Amino acid sequence: MLFIPLPLVIIAGGKSSRMGSDKALLPFGDFKTLTEFQLHRLKPYFSSLHVSTKSRTKFDFDASFIEDDASYVEHSPLVALLSILEHFQTPVCVLSVDTPFVTPEIFEKLYQQLANHDAVVATSPCSSHQLCAIYAPSITEKIRELLSRNEHKIRLMLQQSNTHYVPFEDDAPFLNLNHPEEYKKAQELL
Repeated sequence: MLFIPLPLVIIAGGKSSRMGSDKALLPFGDFKTLTEFQLHRLKPYFSSLHVSTKSRTKFDFDASFIEDDASYVEHSPLVALLSILEHFQTPVCVLSVDTPFVTPEIFEKLYQQLANHDAVVATSPCSSHQLCAIYAPSITEKIRELLSRNEHKIRLMLQQSNTHYVPFEDDAPFLNLNHPEEYKKAQELL
C-alpha cells in the first residue's frame, strides 16, 4: 500500500468568506464535517494526520490540532505554515480542507521530488496549488521575514525559495470548494 513517511496537515483555518459559512465545518459525504471527511480518507497514507486552525474550539471532534501562532492576528496561510513547520521541524505535507479529491498518489509524486527543495508544489493546467504541497523547515526564516513586513502571500515566499513545481495533467482532483455551487458539485461527485 502507498505510504508517505511524512505528517499531513489539513489547513482548516481560513475565513471562508466566499462560501458564506466555514468550509471546514460543512457536512460532506457520510461525515459531519469536511474536515472529518479529509482526516478519515487520508489517515492510512501518512505517518500522522493533523488539522491546522486559528482555534481548535470550533471543532467538536478529537484530532491532533495545530493552532496558529497567537502572536499573529491575521488569517493567513503563511502564519499557518510557520506554526506547522515550527511544530514539526521536518518536511510536512499540507492540504487545504476544501480540496476533497486530491489523492494520496498526488502526494506520492510530490514526495518523490522533495530532494533538497524548500517547497514542492502541485500544478495543473488551471493553476498552481500552494496548499497541495510539501514544505521543508528551511523556509521558516523566509516566512518570518515576510510576516515581519506584513506580507502574507505564499506565492511571494515561493518565488524567493528553492521551489519545485510538479505538473499534473488533470484539474479535476484539485477542485476547490470556494463557492456554494462548487460545494454542491463536489457532493454530487462523491
